[in-house]
Amino acid sequence: MKKVILGFSGGIDSFYTAYILKESGYNVLPVFLKLLPNSNVEEAKKSAELLNLPLKVVDLQKEFRKEVIDYFISYYKKGLTPNPCTVCNQKIKLKYLYRLLEETNSNFVSTGHYAKVTYVRKFKRHLIKRGKDRRKEQSYFLALVEQKIFEKLLLPLGDYTKEEVIEKAKELGFPFEGESQDVCFIDSNYVDFLKPYIKEKEGKFVLEDGTVVGKHTGFFKFTVGQRRGLGISYKYPLYVLELRPEENIVVVGPKDRVLKNEIFIWKVNWHIDFQRIRKVPLFVQIRYRSKPTRVSSIEYFKNGIYRVKLAAKVEAPAPGQVCAFYTNDLLLGGGEITKEGVG
Repeated sequence: MKKVILGFSGGIDSFYTAYILKESGYNVLPVFLKLLPNSNVEEAKKSAELLNLPLKVVDLQKEFRKEVIDYFISYYKKGLTPNPCTVCNQKIKLKYLYRLLEETNSNFVSTGHYAKVTYVRKFKRHLIKRGKDRRKEQSYFLALVEQKIFEKLLLPLGDYTKEEVIEKAKELGFPFEGESQDVCFIDSNYVDFLKPYIKEKEGKFVLEDGTVVGKHTGFFKFTVGQRRGLGISYKYPLYVLELRPEENIVVVGPKDRVLKNEIFIWKVNWHIDFQRIRKVPLFVQIRYRSKPTRVSSIEYFKNGIYRVKLAAKVEAPAPGQVCAFYTNDLLLGGGEITKEGVG
């Protein structure tokens, strides 16, 4: 019987993933990654017990603090837009589950992501494919994960919709009480979370020509592309175009200035060779749930940065945010949006 290490939070997705794997004949080892002091280990144990599975707990609080929480804070300090869930998959969850393969003498790792793993003969490797549930599918969050992990990865929920999983898990006695929060370490909102780390200070809203149009109490409270909540009355709607943390300045302007048909990407993690990527129809997705946009050309620029020209404009590609690359439904990799020449 083949053994599977399953990332197990105890929530409905990991619970039903464990059930599918067990019913498929795998020896399932649910692993709870303790990331926060208040992580609910007891609830996860109860969830595993419903399936008569023993729960293994791995404490990764220090690693999570360094790789995800500190990264989140540092990016906002620099006026960037972080993507903690994507980075967590890359540097914590799948990384450490994969490491456990040898230690536990297991054959595969698994998670409750709504995505698929498929072997693509054309590229002679396993790649991630979009899941069945287009409203929920989570392939985007796997863009930064090393491709070698996909060779050992099982994603059973890729063939289900969220509604199907909820219904089937309830039938098995799972006490579903609603979805978990988006960012696991933030209880209220990101601004309140950041206040102990970034001092509030009066700053200015300015147009691109330097004209002052208002005041604010901290650049970190805003993100590129934001319109609502600026508190500025002006002759036309204003959008955040740029953050200048050194000067505590938020640059604003009309909507057409946040629309871009060229973006720059660095820290790129390709799942196939770049030369092969240039030969297939390519699309980018600049944030979770945004519509894919066709790439008209991509070329290496400099300093590890790629220049990506798009067939249509995208709204507010924010520096720091993750950009995922696809050909049709296949995920080919991802990287971080940056400014031209900034690496």
